[in-house]
Amino acid sequence: MMNSFPLAGRASIARQWAFVSKFLLTVLVSVVSLGVWAQDKQVTGKVKDASGTGMPGVSIAVKGTQRGANTDADGNFKIAVPENATLVFSFVGYKSQDVEVGSRSVVDVTLAEDNQVLNEVVVVGYGTQKRQEISGTVSSVSSKDFNAGVISNPLQAVQGKVAGLTINQTGSDPNSRPTVRLRGVGSLAAGSDPLYVVDGVPGVPIQNIDVNDIASVDVLRDASSAAIYGARASNGVILITTKRGKGGRATVDYNAYVGMDMVAKAPDYLSGDEYRAAVKKLGMTLVNDQGANTNWFDAITRQAPVTSHNLAFSGGTENFSYRASIGYLNQQGVVKQSGLERISARINLDQTALNGKLKISTSLSAITGKRDYVNYDAFTFSITNLPTDPIFTTDPNFQTSTGVIAKTGYFERLGEFGAFNPVAILEQTTNYSKSIEYLGNINMKYSLTKDLVVGVNGATKGSNQQGYFYQSRIPKAFVGASGFARRTSGPIDDGQTQDNLLEFTLNYNKTFNGLNLGVLGGYSHQDVNYEGFSAQNNNFISDQLLFNNLGAGAGVSLGQRSSDAVSSFRNTYKLISFFGRATAALNNKYFATLTVRRDGSTKFGQNNKWGLFPSLSLGWTLTEEAFLKGNPTVNNLKLRFNYGQTGNSEGIGAYRSLALVGPSDKYYDNGNWLPSYKPAQNPNPDLKWEVNENYGAGVDFALWNYRVTGSLDYYIRNTKDLLYEINAPLSIKPLFPTILANVGSMRNQGLELSLNVGIVDKGDFRYDVTFAGATLKNEVTSLAKGDFIAANSIFLYSGLGAATRGTSSVPFSIIKVGLPVGAFYGGVVERLDDKGQFVFKDIDGDGKISENDADRDFIGSPLPKVTASLTNNFSYKAFALSFLLNGQFGNKIFNAERMMFANPNNRLPAENSLREAVDSPVRDTRTGAFSYFVEDGSFVRLSNFRLGYTIPAKGVLTRAQVYVSGNNLFVITKFKGVDPEMNTGFATAGVYTKQQFPKARGFQVGVNLSF
Repeated sequence: MMNSFPLAGRASIARQWAFVSKFLLTVLVSVVSLGVWAQDKQVTGKVKDASGTGMPGVSIAVKGTQRGANTDADGNFKIAVPENATLVFSFVGYKSQDVEVGSRSVVDVTLAEDNQVLNEVVVVGYGTQKRQEISGTVSSVSSKDFNAGVISNPLQAVQGKVAGLTINQTGSDPNSRPTVRLRGVGSLAAGSDPLYVVDGVPGVPIQNIDVNDIASVDVLRDASSAAIYGARASNGVILITTKRGKGGRATVDYNAYVGMDMVAKAPDYLSGDEYRAAVKKLGMTLVNDQGANTNWFDAITRQAPVTSHNLAFSGGTENFSYRASIGYLNQQGVVKQSGLERISARINLDQTALNGKLKISTSLSAITGKRDYVNYDAFTFSITNLPTDPIFTTDPNFQTSTGVIAKTGYFERLGEFGAFNPVAILEQTTNYSKSIEYLGNINMKYSLTKDLVVGVNGATKGSNQQGYFYQSRIPKAFVGASGFARRTSGPIDDGQTQDNLLEFTLNYNKTFNGLNLGVLGGYSHQDVNYEGFSAQNNNFISDQLLFNNLGAGAGVSLGQRSSDAVSSFRNTYKLISFFGRATAALNNKYFATLTVRRDGSTKFGQNNKWGLFPSLSLGWTLTEEAFLKGNPTVNNLKLRFNYGQTGNSEGIGAYRSLALVGPSDKYYDNGNWLPSYKPAQNPNPDLKWEVNENYGAGVDFALWNYRVTGSLDYYIRNTKDLLYEINAPLSIKPLFPTILANVGSMRNQGLELSLNVGIVDKGDFRYDVTFAGATLKNEVTSLAKGDFIAANSIFLYSGLGAATRGTSSVPFSIIKVGLPVGAFYGGVVERLDDKGQFVFKDIDGDGKISENDADRDFIGSPLPKVTASLTNNFSYKAFALSFLLNGQFGNKIFNAERMMFANPNNRLPAENSLREAVDSPVRDTRTGAFSYFVEDGSFVRLSNFRLGYTIPAKGVLTRAQVYVSGNNLFVITKFKGVDPEMNTGFATAGVYTKQQFPKARGFQVGVNLSF
């Protein structure tokens, strides 16, 4: 079975990076040397808009070749062209223009605006389509529309840009991943994240891709669009297209920023003086007052710098182009000892050969990283430790030459549960990982005829990661009950993954008297392997060697199990697929897409290895009909209808359908203690993928000369055959108490609205807005299938650990038919009595309050009913301002922190408490899922802003912009905790505790240059 580091590699990360750097440098030198062509006639000119203003960044291409150039900041250009050349001028939002050069050496062009973006090419599975011909639900975000500020994960760049796509992150840990959900929660035990496809390679982890290397993000939102990816597309598909080179003179782009992050809001706990006053006011006795006034939270946090650099080279010739880039990110966390350092490199090459019949595209990327992790228990201890305690112990008999009393160690309040020194925990723990990830792929397309193209796509990707962990022997927090006191563990984890892909496609496109017909057929084979090992020891004599000499620990010799000291694993799975798609567009008016995919996965039971996933979508452009054609108000109106089925095989281990054995107790035989094994998993030959069945209808519209454009969609998403671990029924003669089975169903439904409005467009001033909003209703509809029956009510325990004492064994949430998944379920508090005790509603009417299901009720859902975002873009001459407001509404948060620390009878005086506790009327010390602590989680956040100024560029400099930007500027909410943004994973969704990484607010200064 997999351990916590399914990545690996023992080679030094420095040696690996040196090899990659040398390889990329060699390739770069080679391709640049190929970028020189013979001198042709030089043509110069200027490109203007309708007002006569020079247009920077206009693309100029020599028709029929891969040669090209771009205009400078004033609209001027220079390009070498062959005889009888035709130049193609293009720019987003303007009509493309073909100009024959003839004998001229100066060519001036005026481009006309073209708001009709229906011919925009959108990336879909295994190909592209024109926007006007798409009948499914696809959203596209180009790099020019990405969010500003610190973006360590590419998904942060599109947050708030796509209706129905929610991206939430609790806190600002640089090493945590956001929770990504498309059209609601789609699973209980399998994966709920979308499938990520990078340059045609599925399953690529995108969290480490440098956002500067991304050209566009396309989101396949409905099953009819995503069905081409079959058994992995149940939660939607996100397609990432990276930037590629263009023919023309070589260009260099440099993008960089530096910034500072700080804690946006600190928890509202008592200071030392406030604690003393509160204890006195409440008639309590101070607990061994040490005379300090310590802000423990400040002691473990900091202002954290962040730095990012990206350098890219691109260019090419008539038949060859390249783009190579290298990026660096160093992001320290606002909690001490946390951080992320990453180096990324990418090179994309494109070659045309055999008179244009053969097109070859290759990509190679490598990413190295170092991640510093923190123990989340430190957050707990930083706000519950007594503020009257010092951080360090001191000895007045020992002073420095300046008279400062010497620190002799970390102060620990002996005998107090949960009062460990958080500074000691952070400073005396070494916990980091080093990793390298790589991806190489080659895509070849050969035109057998003008209309028939055969393609081959091959890719290999993998990752290696080493994890290092050592806990010092000093802090009391690490003293265990096993007798190995003050000598703690030092494990090393090492693992790797290797993923190989080979695909063949045949693509036919033909136009017959107004009918555009496209047929795609393909085969895919994917082979994924994981392996790794770990080793650990404890009871070290000294901290000097850390984990660099595991043999120096005495844990194994003192009785630690050998299976705990050393372990290893290896597993593999395969996915084989056949797929096809047919598209038809008649007279730019009627559109249809039919898709089918058949997947075979080794993950599932022998009776369900193969699955079939069909889809159909239809479109009708009403504005091409006589009754609307040429209408001055309605420029475009298209109706769309779609149906499709997709599967979910993600998040499931390779061998979950098989009977497995695992380690058991040792037994004594012939003078030796030998290992034994016992059943660890029941077989399930009927185990299969989850099925997402999606119905939808939508309308695309453009009004008032394309001043207002957008789409409105309604969908019903039924997920059947939900996977969940249940008690094994006796009918299968179980070998193990539980079994993974298909047991339930769930429904998500909602409306999605996308809107783009050009509000002002006068002279030098422009203002436009983009709105994305969605509603969501989620409901569990079944928890049984055949012999496999889950409990009527599945209570979800938070698993928050001893650090959140009083809540670790409390079920706040439930899975129950008729309720949203992860709904809060508990006692309904009607009022407080005169003694500050909760008075609960007698739900079953039996005259007494019980803690069983009969006197519990639905008390709120952690899932937002509405999500919305508003992007505002202003431009005036050389200045540009953009900012994003986003929010969610109708969700609830269970504030477990207030339940435990806003009550003076709970923790005072042994631990610190919230300021609210001093005057709180609550005196009831019972803990549970009570409606009294359910709060409104709605919020509106100014997520980011960017103010930029374009500097007139001259000489070799073709583009120059400086800017200031910021993240998480403010939040408007009624929630009483630090921040209302919570993860939407259902087990602990919406449960707020004191064990949270703080949310950061950041500001940056940056520059974008092109040469």
